Amino acid sequence: MVPRCGSSPIVGLRAMLGRRRENAVKPASDGVRMVELRTFGGLSIEANGAPPTGAAAQRKTLALLALLARHPRGLSRDKVIAYLWPETDAAHGRSLLRQACYALRRDLDEDKLLLGSTELRLNPAAVTSDVQAFDDALQRGELARAVDRYGGSFLDGFYLSEASEFERWVSAERAQLAKQCSDALGTLAKQAAACGDHRAAADWWRRLTALDPLSSQGALGLMTALVAAGESAEAIKHARAHEAFLEQETGTAPDAAVLTLVKQLCREAEPHASRPGAAAQQHKGRQSTTDFLLAALPPALRLELRRVTRLSTAAAVAAIVLAVGAVGYGVAGRHATGSGPEPVPVANRKMLAVLPFENLGSPDNEYFADGLTEAVATRLGSVRSLGIIAWQSASQYKGTKKSPQEIGQELGVQYILEGSVRWEKGSPASRVRVSPTLIRVSDGAQVWAGQYDTVLAGVFAMQTHLATRVAGALDIALVDAERRVLEARPTANLQAYDLYLRGRELVDREFDLANVRAATRLYQRAVALDSSFALAYAWLSVAYVWMHDGYMDRSPEQLTRAKAALDRALRLDPDLPESHGALGFYYYHVIGDYDRALKEFTRARRSRPNGPYLAGTMSEIYAHQGRWNEAQDYGREAVLLDPRNVLGALGTGSFYSTLRQFTTASYYYDRALALRPQSVDAQLGKALAYLSQSGDLPGAQHLLPDFSGEAPNGVGLNIMGLFEVATLLDAGRQARLLELRPAALGDGDTASLAVAKGLVYRSRGAASLARVQFDSARIILASKVRQEPGDDYRHALLGLTLAGLGRPVDAIREGERAMQLVPVSKDAGWGALLTANLARIYVLLDEREKAIEQLETVLSRPGALSAAWLRADPFWDPLRGNSRFQRLVAVRN
Repeated sequence: MVPRCGSSPIVGLRAMLGRRRENAVKPASDGVRMVELRTFGGLSIEANGAPPTGAAAQRKTLALLALLARHPRGLSRDKVIAYLWPETDAAHGRSLLRQACYALRRDLDEDKLLLGSTELRLNPAAVTSDVQAFDDALQRGELARAVDRYGGSFLDGFYLSEASEFERWVSAERAQLAKQCSDALGTLAKQAAACGDHRAAADWWRRLTALDPLSSQGALGLMTALVAAGESAEAIKHARAHEAFLEQETGTAPDAAVLTLVKQLCREAEPHASRPGAAAQQHKGRQSTTDFLLAALPPALRLELRRVTRLSTAAAVAAIVLAVGAVGYGVAGRHATGSGPEPVPVANRKMLAVLPFENLGSPDNEYFADGLTEAVATRLGSVRSLGIIAWQSASQYKGTKKSPQEIGQELGVQYILEGSVRWEKGSPASRVRVSPTLIRVSDGAQVWAGQYDTVLAGVFAMQTHLATRVAGALDIALVDAERRVLEARPTANLQAYDLYLRGRELVDREFDLANVRAATRLYQRAVALDSSFALAYAWLSVAYVWMHDGYMDRSPEQLTRAKAALDRALRLDPDLPESHGALGFYYYHVIGDYDRALKEFTRARRSRPNGPYLAGTMSEIYAHQGRWNEAQDYGREAVLLDPRNVLGALGTGSFYSTLRQFTTASYYYDRALALRPQSVDAQLGKALAYLSQSGDLPGAQHLLPDFSGEAPNGVGLNIMGLFEVATLLDAGRQARLLELRPAALGDGDTASLAVAKGLVYRSRGAASLARVQFDSARIILASKVRQEPGDDYRHALLGLTLAGLGRPVDAIREGERAMQLVPVSKDAGWGALLTANLARIYVLLDEREKAIEQLETVLSRPGALSAAWLRADPFWDPLRGNSRFQRLVAVRN
């Protein structure tokens, strides 16, 4: 093939943008509405620029459109049915297909959407798709245009669990399309190299290695292009990153050609260095880039690194990486893709706290100063070798009189960035002045200071420049991937950005569902002003899921809104870390797919290595999976990055309670109480940790909260609800619990409070009053489980309620149903709580042997309760005469 010179990633991007502008202004002919289907990086649809509702937004109908988009000449109706409705008979399948086609035409308001009778196909005059545009560009030989159309894996994140044939088809298509894109990128890189444009060649190879990090061809091509462009050091860095990735993912070594090139480069870099073959012989293993990188260093530094890193090869690699500044690796396209290496361990980073900049303007602009400070911290947080303290912790030092040394000790940092902001909001140009200062904690010395005067429209460029100067003052060399993230401009609409900042400030100030609701309205207004504001869409999706998960809005429409905002964010910026964080949040809280959630959080974390929320949520997920070591590691990282976050301390306390390490759990509950002495959850967590370790009920009662006007919301507690502690309360606290109004608990907790009151009345022998409370809870819960039959919590609570009413068959059915929905194998922590709940049901039904059988299961693994708790809690009194129970509770924790 004759190379076509002048084609570059930028040229391809311009061509794509130009085509989009043409599509935007080209009117549809003959009254046909133009529908756009997007299949790369997800699956979504727009009709005349807006996402549709109804059937067109449902998974089966979207899957139908995706099938037909990949079969432009048509697909038989029987094959469509086999893909989408494999369990139905022929007649029912045809009926379902007719209904789907009718609903699509109706909801997209397009009668000519589908063509054909026996062979069904999309009408190209009515529907366009990115995958068809990709195919067309390849056939025309327009490779740059084709790869710019490839926005991510085909139908990434989309699946139909009940349609295995469809899933197999998707996997095959996904692999084929990825290979076609890889081949096109390789061809473009070779064409650019043949024309002498080695930097363009390197850019194409970077995109290929991001798409296929395991490709030795891509790694070798990128290294060769970098050498030709005069960037041999970058080639060596990429080789190391490639080797590390292969070792982590497959346990294999790089291709011999990669190692040969590295060896050659290192010899050129250090002609007098020891030959790398000698290093390989010393440990009698395969040669690695570690040997070659050591050989490329000056002799004195090489000897020192050998001396301090004898513990492991991994330590040597880490030290060498720091020595040569290899902290990044290939990026794809216009943004960092998150395909780089894992972040540097927190202990090895330079730690920095960005304190709230002082607002020198109007008091009404306080949120702006805080938002700008957090934005600077977020940009700095993309630098892998920097450790940035989270805003939730740093913001607590607003207006502080503490010395740098005091702050450094409390936050565990070596540097502090402080400053001031003055927003002259009423001026014609709406000017902003920012005066930052970087301070070294050890001696309080000023390391760097600056002053920025800009108009509001220049605030993003100012943030980028400030963050870059701070990194430079700390002797940190930024790699391309980090620079791209630092230079990101979230929106061109400053009013939308202002609304977004207000929303973020609300949630960051104190996590409360009422604040989430208010922030949601602000995000909604932001995206209404700028429909391309991906960052606001990502947080809007998270807020919708938070509200659903917190029982503020459990309607199906709420999740539809969350998914629509998420899809929009991913479509607008498929590489935005927050978009992938939101996708992971959706997988975690809505789908319950922990593996996919971890994949997305891991991707987001590579570009946001200082996000404590990412590390903390990954810790939660690993705990759900029973992977306790990984959960502990990520939990520790979250605490290091956000040391003064009450929710983080509570969550860590709950984690150690689950492991029955109650001394450590008490430490974290004490830490939460030091930060927020009035926290009911922290008080209750500490009391339960003490009880679980000691079995001292009077001592635990002394530590229990008062419940005079507020009930715990369950954050950071290893219990299902308040009803689990009702029988632990002394007479005074029980009386105050009985007076507690549902409003104190927030939406969705009325039934839990009624069950708790029922158990208190039952323990007092007031059977009729207990029955009133249990029946009140039953009415609420029965309605809720009809609306949401997959809600395991409400099934469990309904089972307990029915047991209180003396309905054994129904009670056991509901308790077992909850465990079927979330078995321990699926969720180690919550599944154990559901097992303990079934034991409670059996106690209320006087099924003692069955209750003990469940308790034996509970205590055999990490999870709920403890032997000491069982010994002390009056609820379990009916079991005390049983010898099996006596043996069970005799075991020390």
